[in-house]
Amino acid sequence: MTDKLKSAESIPGSYGLPIIGELIDFLVKREEFYWQKHQDNGNIFKTSSLIFGKTVCLVGTEANRLVFKDAADRLSSRLGNKLLATISPDSVLLKDGEAHRTNRRMILPVFHQQAIASYFDTIQSVVTAAMADWGERGKIDLSAELHKLTLTVVVKIFLGSESTAEIEQVSEWFNTLVDSVSGVIRWDIPLTSYGRGQTARRKIANYIRQVIAQRSALGDLDRSTDVLSLLVNTIDEDGNKFTETQVIDQAIAFLFAGHDTTSTLMSWLLFELGNCPEWRQRLRDEQQQVMGKEPISMTHLRQLPNMTNVIKEGERLYPPAFLIARVALADIEYAGYLIPAGWFVFISPMLTHRLPEIYQNPDAFDPDRFAPPREEDKKQPYSLIGFGGGAHTCIGVELAQMEMKIILSTLLQKYDWTVTPTTAEIAPVRRPSTMQKQLKATFVSI
Repeated sequence: MTDKLKSAESIPGSYGLPIIGELIDFLVKREEFYWQKHQDNGNIFKTSSLIFGKTVCLVGTEANRLVFKDAADRLSSRLGNKLLATISPDSVLLKDGEAHRTNRRMILPVFHQQAIASYFDTIQSVVTAAMADWGERGKIDLSAELHKLTLTVVVKIFLGSESTAEIEQVSEWFNTLVDSVSGVIRWDIPLTSYGRGQTARRKIANYIRQVIAQRSALGDLDRSTDVLSLLVNTIDEDGNKFTETQVIDQAIAFLFAGHDTTSTLMSWLLFELGNCPEWRQRLRDEQQQVMGKEPISMTHLRQLPNMTNVIKEGERLYPPAFLIARVALADIEYAGYLIPAGWFVFISPMLTHRLPEIYQNPDAFDPDRFAPPREEDKKQPYSLIGFGGGAHTCIGVELAQMEMKIILSTLLQKYDWTVTPTTAEIAPVRRPSTMQKQLKATFVSI
């Protein structure tokens, strides 16, 4: 360590109580815990918890550049996301270095533009069916309905499932698995949330294994375009194929990422738009100009700049992951401090996206900030990181954006809506993960 570098112990912040650290404070406050730490300490602060040990949180575009580019080879995504190993231990997210590059390269065909286009009709049909009665139901639980919708989408396009009963069963197992991620007691027994999650995971894995076997016997996997078929049939230039276990792990990882990010972001987008009639009208006017009364198509979705900016503003205000985690594999220098090997390193899309030095009036819903000539996200690299960055950028981001545009376009054609609580009552939202369950929407046919 050079004389000029300050030790990690001198980083602002605190470790909290012995052993458990500040875990209880975080569990009580969730995202607000990091808002408060940032307010008290600035763009670099330390914390500690029973789950992660000693941790440094870095905020801002330079911090994002460090993690995604400058020190990427000295930071482990596999170790940083160890909690997700309970869902999908062999997924591409939990790999580093050459193993990550190889797996990602093999998966890319699943998310190639041609493949994404092939999912359009399936998504459109699910969305249309799910929304058919929204105008007749009074207040609906926005988060629950969008969760159900997006999970149905991913089960159909990733596993090729058509049976309603099968989709509902896989969804039930999957919800149990996701709920188990935050379980502190890691005993694989029925009495614990973790144990129930692992039982559900085994049921999902067996279901996928049976689907592969049945469809292989029918020769169906060779001619289908769903994600499961593509994963089974993928062969890289060196002749490598995914094992059955790897296919199952990747499929479960896609189920997790593919429904959660989309449903969360859409819930808050509809919250903001429900309280912003002028933007609903602007989007309808744009839609009318582009497609008139024609059915929505892929071509139409590419011609909706206002909608693109609305979705980017949703990503900025309500990033699906409020923290991105890595573990330092070697000592790292940053902002005059030495971050030791073995520490967790967090960057925060949530905090970066609300910095006034990047975004004007950052708590306001203002999609025009992304339109020329403002383009606030382009003035500094790594200003908008809701879907990650660098080598670990979300591989399904284009699919997620297409799905969100289909949902929003379909809604705008069929309904007008309002959402409670209103922005006046709860904005700025500092704890979206818990407040999301409060959102109720009323849809009126137009």
